[in-house]
Amino acid sequence: MVKHLLTFTLVFLCLLALGQNTNALKKSKIEILSADELSYNQAVGKYQICRGNVRFKQGEMLMDCDSARFYEEVNKIEAFGDIYIRQRDTLDLWGKYLEYDGDTRLAKVSNNVKLTDGKMILTTDQLNYNMADKVGYYTTGGDIVNGEDKLYSERGTYYSRSKEFFFKDSVRLTNPEYIMDCDTLKYNTKSKLATFLGPTYIRSEENTIYCQYGWYNTEKEVSQFSKGAYIEGESNKLIADSMMYYRISGLGEAFGNISMIDTAEEIAIFGEYGKYQRLEKITMVTGSPRAIKKIDGDSLYFRADTFIDLADTLQGKKRRLLAYRAVKLYKSDMQAVSDSMEYNFTDSTIGFYTNPILWTDSNQVTGDTIIVYRNKDGIERLEAYRNGYVIERDPNSLYNQIKGKHLEAFFIEGKIYKVDVDGNGQSVYYALEDSAKYSGVNDVVCGRMTINIDTNSRIRTIVFKNKPKATFYPLEKFPKNKSRLQGFNWYSKQRPKKSIF
Repeated sequence: MVKHLLTFTLVFLCLLALGQNTNALKKSKIEILSADELSYNQAVGKYQICRGNVRFKQGEMLMDCDSARFYEEVNKIEAFGDIYIRQRDTLDLWGKYLEYDGDTRLAKVSNNVKLTDGKMILTTDQLNYNMADKVGYYTTGGDIVNGEDKLYSERGTYYSRSKEFFFKDSVRLTNPEYIMDCDTLKYNTKSKLATFLGPTYIRSEENTIYCQYGWYNTEKEVSQFSKGAYIEGESNKLIADSMMYYRISGLGEAFGNISMIDTAEEIAIFGEYGKYQRLEKITMVTGSPRAIKKIDGDSLYFRADTFIDLADTLQGKKRRLLAYRAVKLYKSDMQAVSDSMEYNFTDSTIGFYTNPILWTDSNQVTGDTIIVYRNKDGIERLEAYRNGYVIERDPNSLYNQIKGKHLEAFFIEGKIYKVDVDGNGQSVYYALEDSAKYSGVNDVVCGRMTINIDTNSRIRTIVFKNKPKATFYPLEKFPKNKSRLQGFNWYSKQRPKKSIF
């Protein structure tokens, strides 16, 4: 029992002593260190009048001024003239008028106020600063200079210990490379980290950035934007759930619900993740990406696992859109699937690579590689390299076929009117006289041939070159085993429909 009592007594005494020391710190008296003239007139007021080279001290705080009223009984100062307050290793504060309460340690400074921590400089008309908590705030507008960064806000709070500002209302941060306007901003002068806590615009020569939350390290030039974030340039706009940008390396990343809109090229790309290399002008989009390109007064739709936009057009380079794996394309006059694709923005040429299949009207084209050339009217011609194969399903579900090492098909208004075959040419063509009557079947093997087709998809002429072998069969006598050339496949189920985009 005695042991517990002694323990309690010691704890109580320690707490009492701590309380007394805390009160002593809070109640520490202001001292006059110097003044050219001191006077006291009780009839005028219970204060000392200090004039000329006046200096006060309280703890680690020193204050100089031209003149002051010192209310010793209540531990307060009212100072005038060139006021200079300094706290060791913390801050320097200047002004023309001061009210200081030594008990609460609160300084109210006004008229040409300037505060600095050795790196940043704050100027304002009025500042309240708590010497104990080392927290200052202003409500009449303030300007801050920190290196190349200049900032203004209507209201602001400065936490000297953490070197952090909290700005509110009409906030503007100006840097040689950008101007930022926002409603609310936190800014750490030590880490140079700016945090945006409301609608924010960052404008540079290149673009405008908007977000409702984000942060920017002004020293490392790394930023993050989210909540309604977008980046808008002269002819393009990027929207995403969140973005990261590394200005020095030029790397940008976008995450979630990405929309990339280019009004100059009339293309929009959508996906879940994007990466942009500013110096190389390369953009990659993944996460079930899709794209829509305006062309010929119509829309061209793309899908793939990955898109890469190569926008660097210097040194004669052409802007290209590359698509990789599970490529699907849809346009009213053309549909295609392939493993990879290349779209040329300059002339609208499209290349399909690795197991491509292309459909136009009632035609299906396959080959190891297919290149589509377009003009203002649509498809002008296409080339199928290595194992080229054109199949046309006629109105009676019979399959006209043309096959060869290299095929070149020519179009008018989306319909094939001529096919050139070069190398191992083969053809099976049903000669349709009218909608239901056939004159027979052309079975042709030839090194090279040119097939001319009329507007009703009927063969008009076949020009044979290089050792032709041709047989014309009546339809009823045409051998069934010849109705399908080697490698025949009809991929109608894989043909993309607009609805999947």
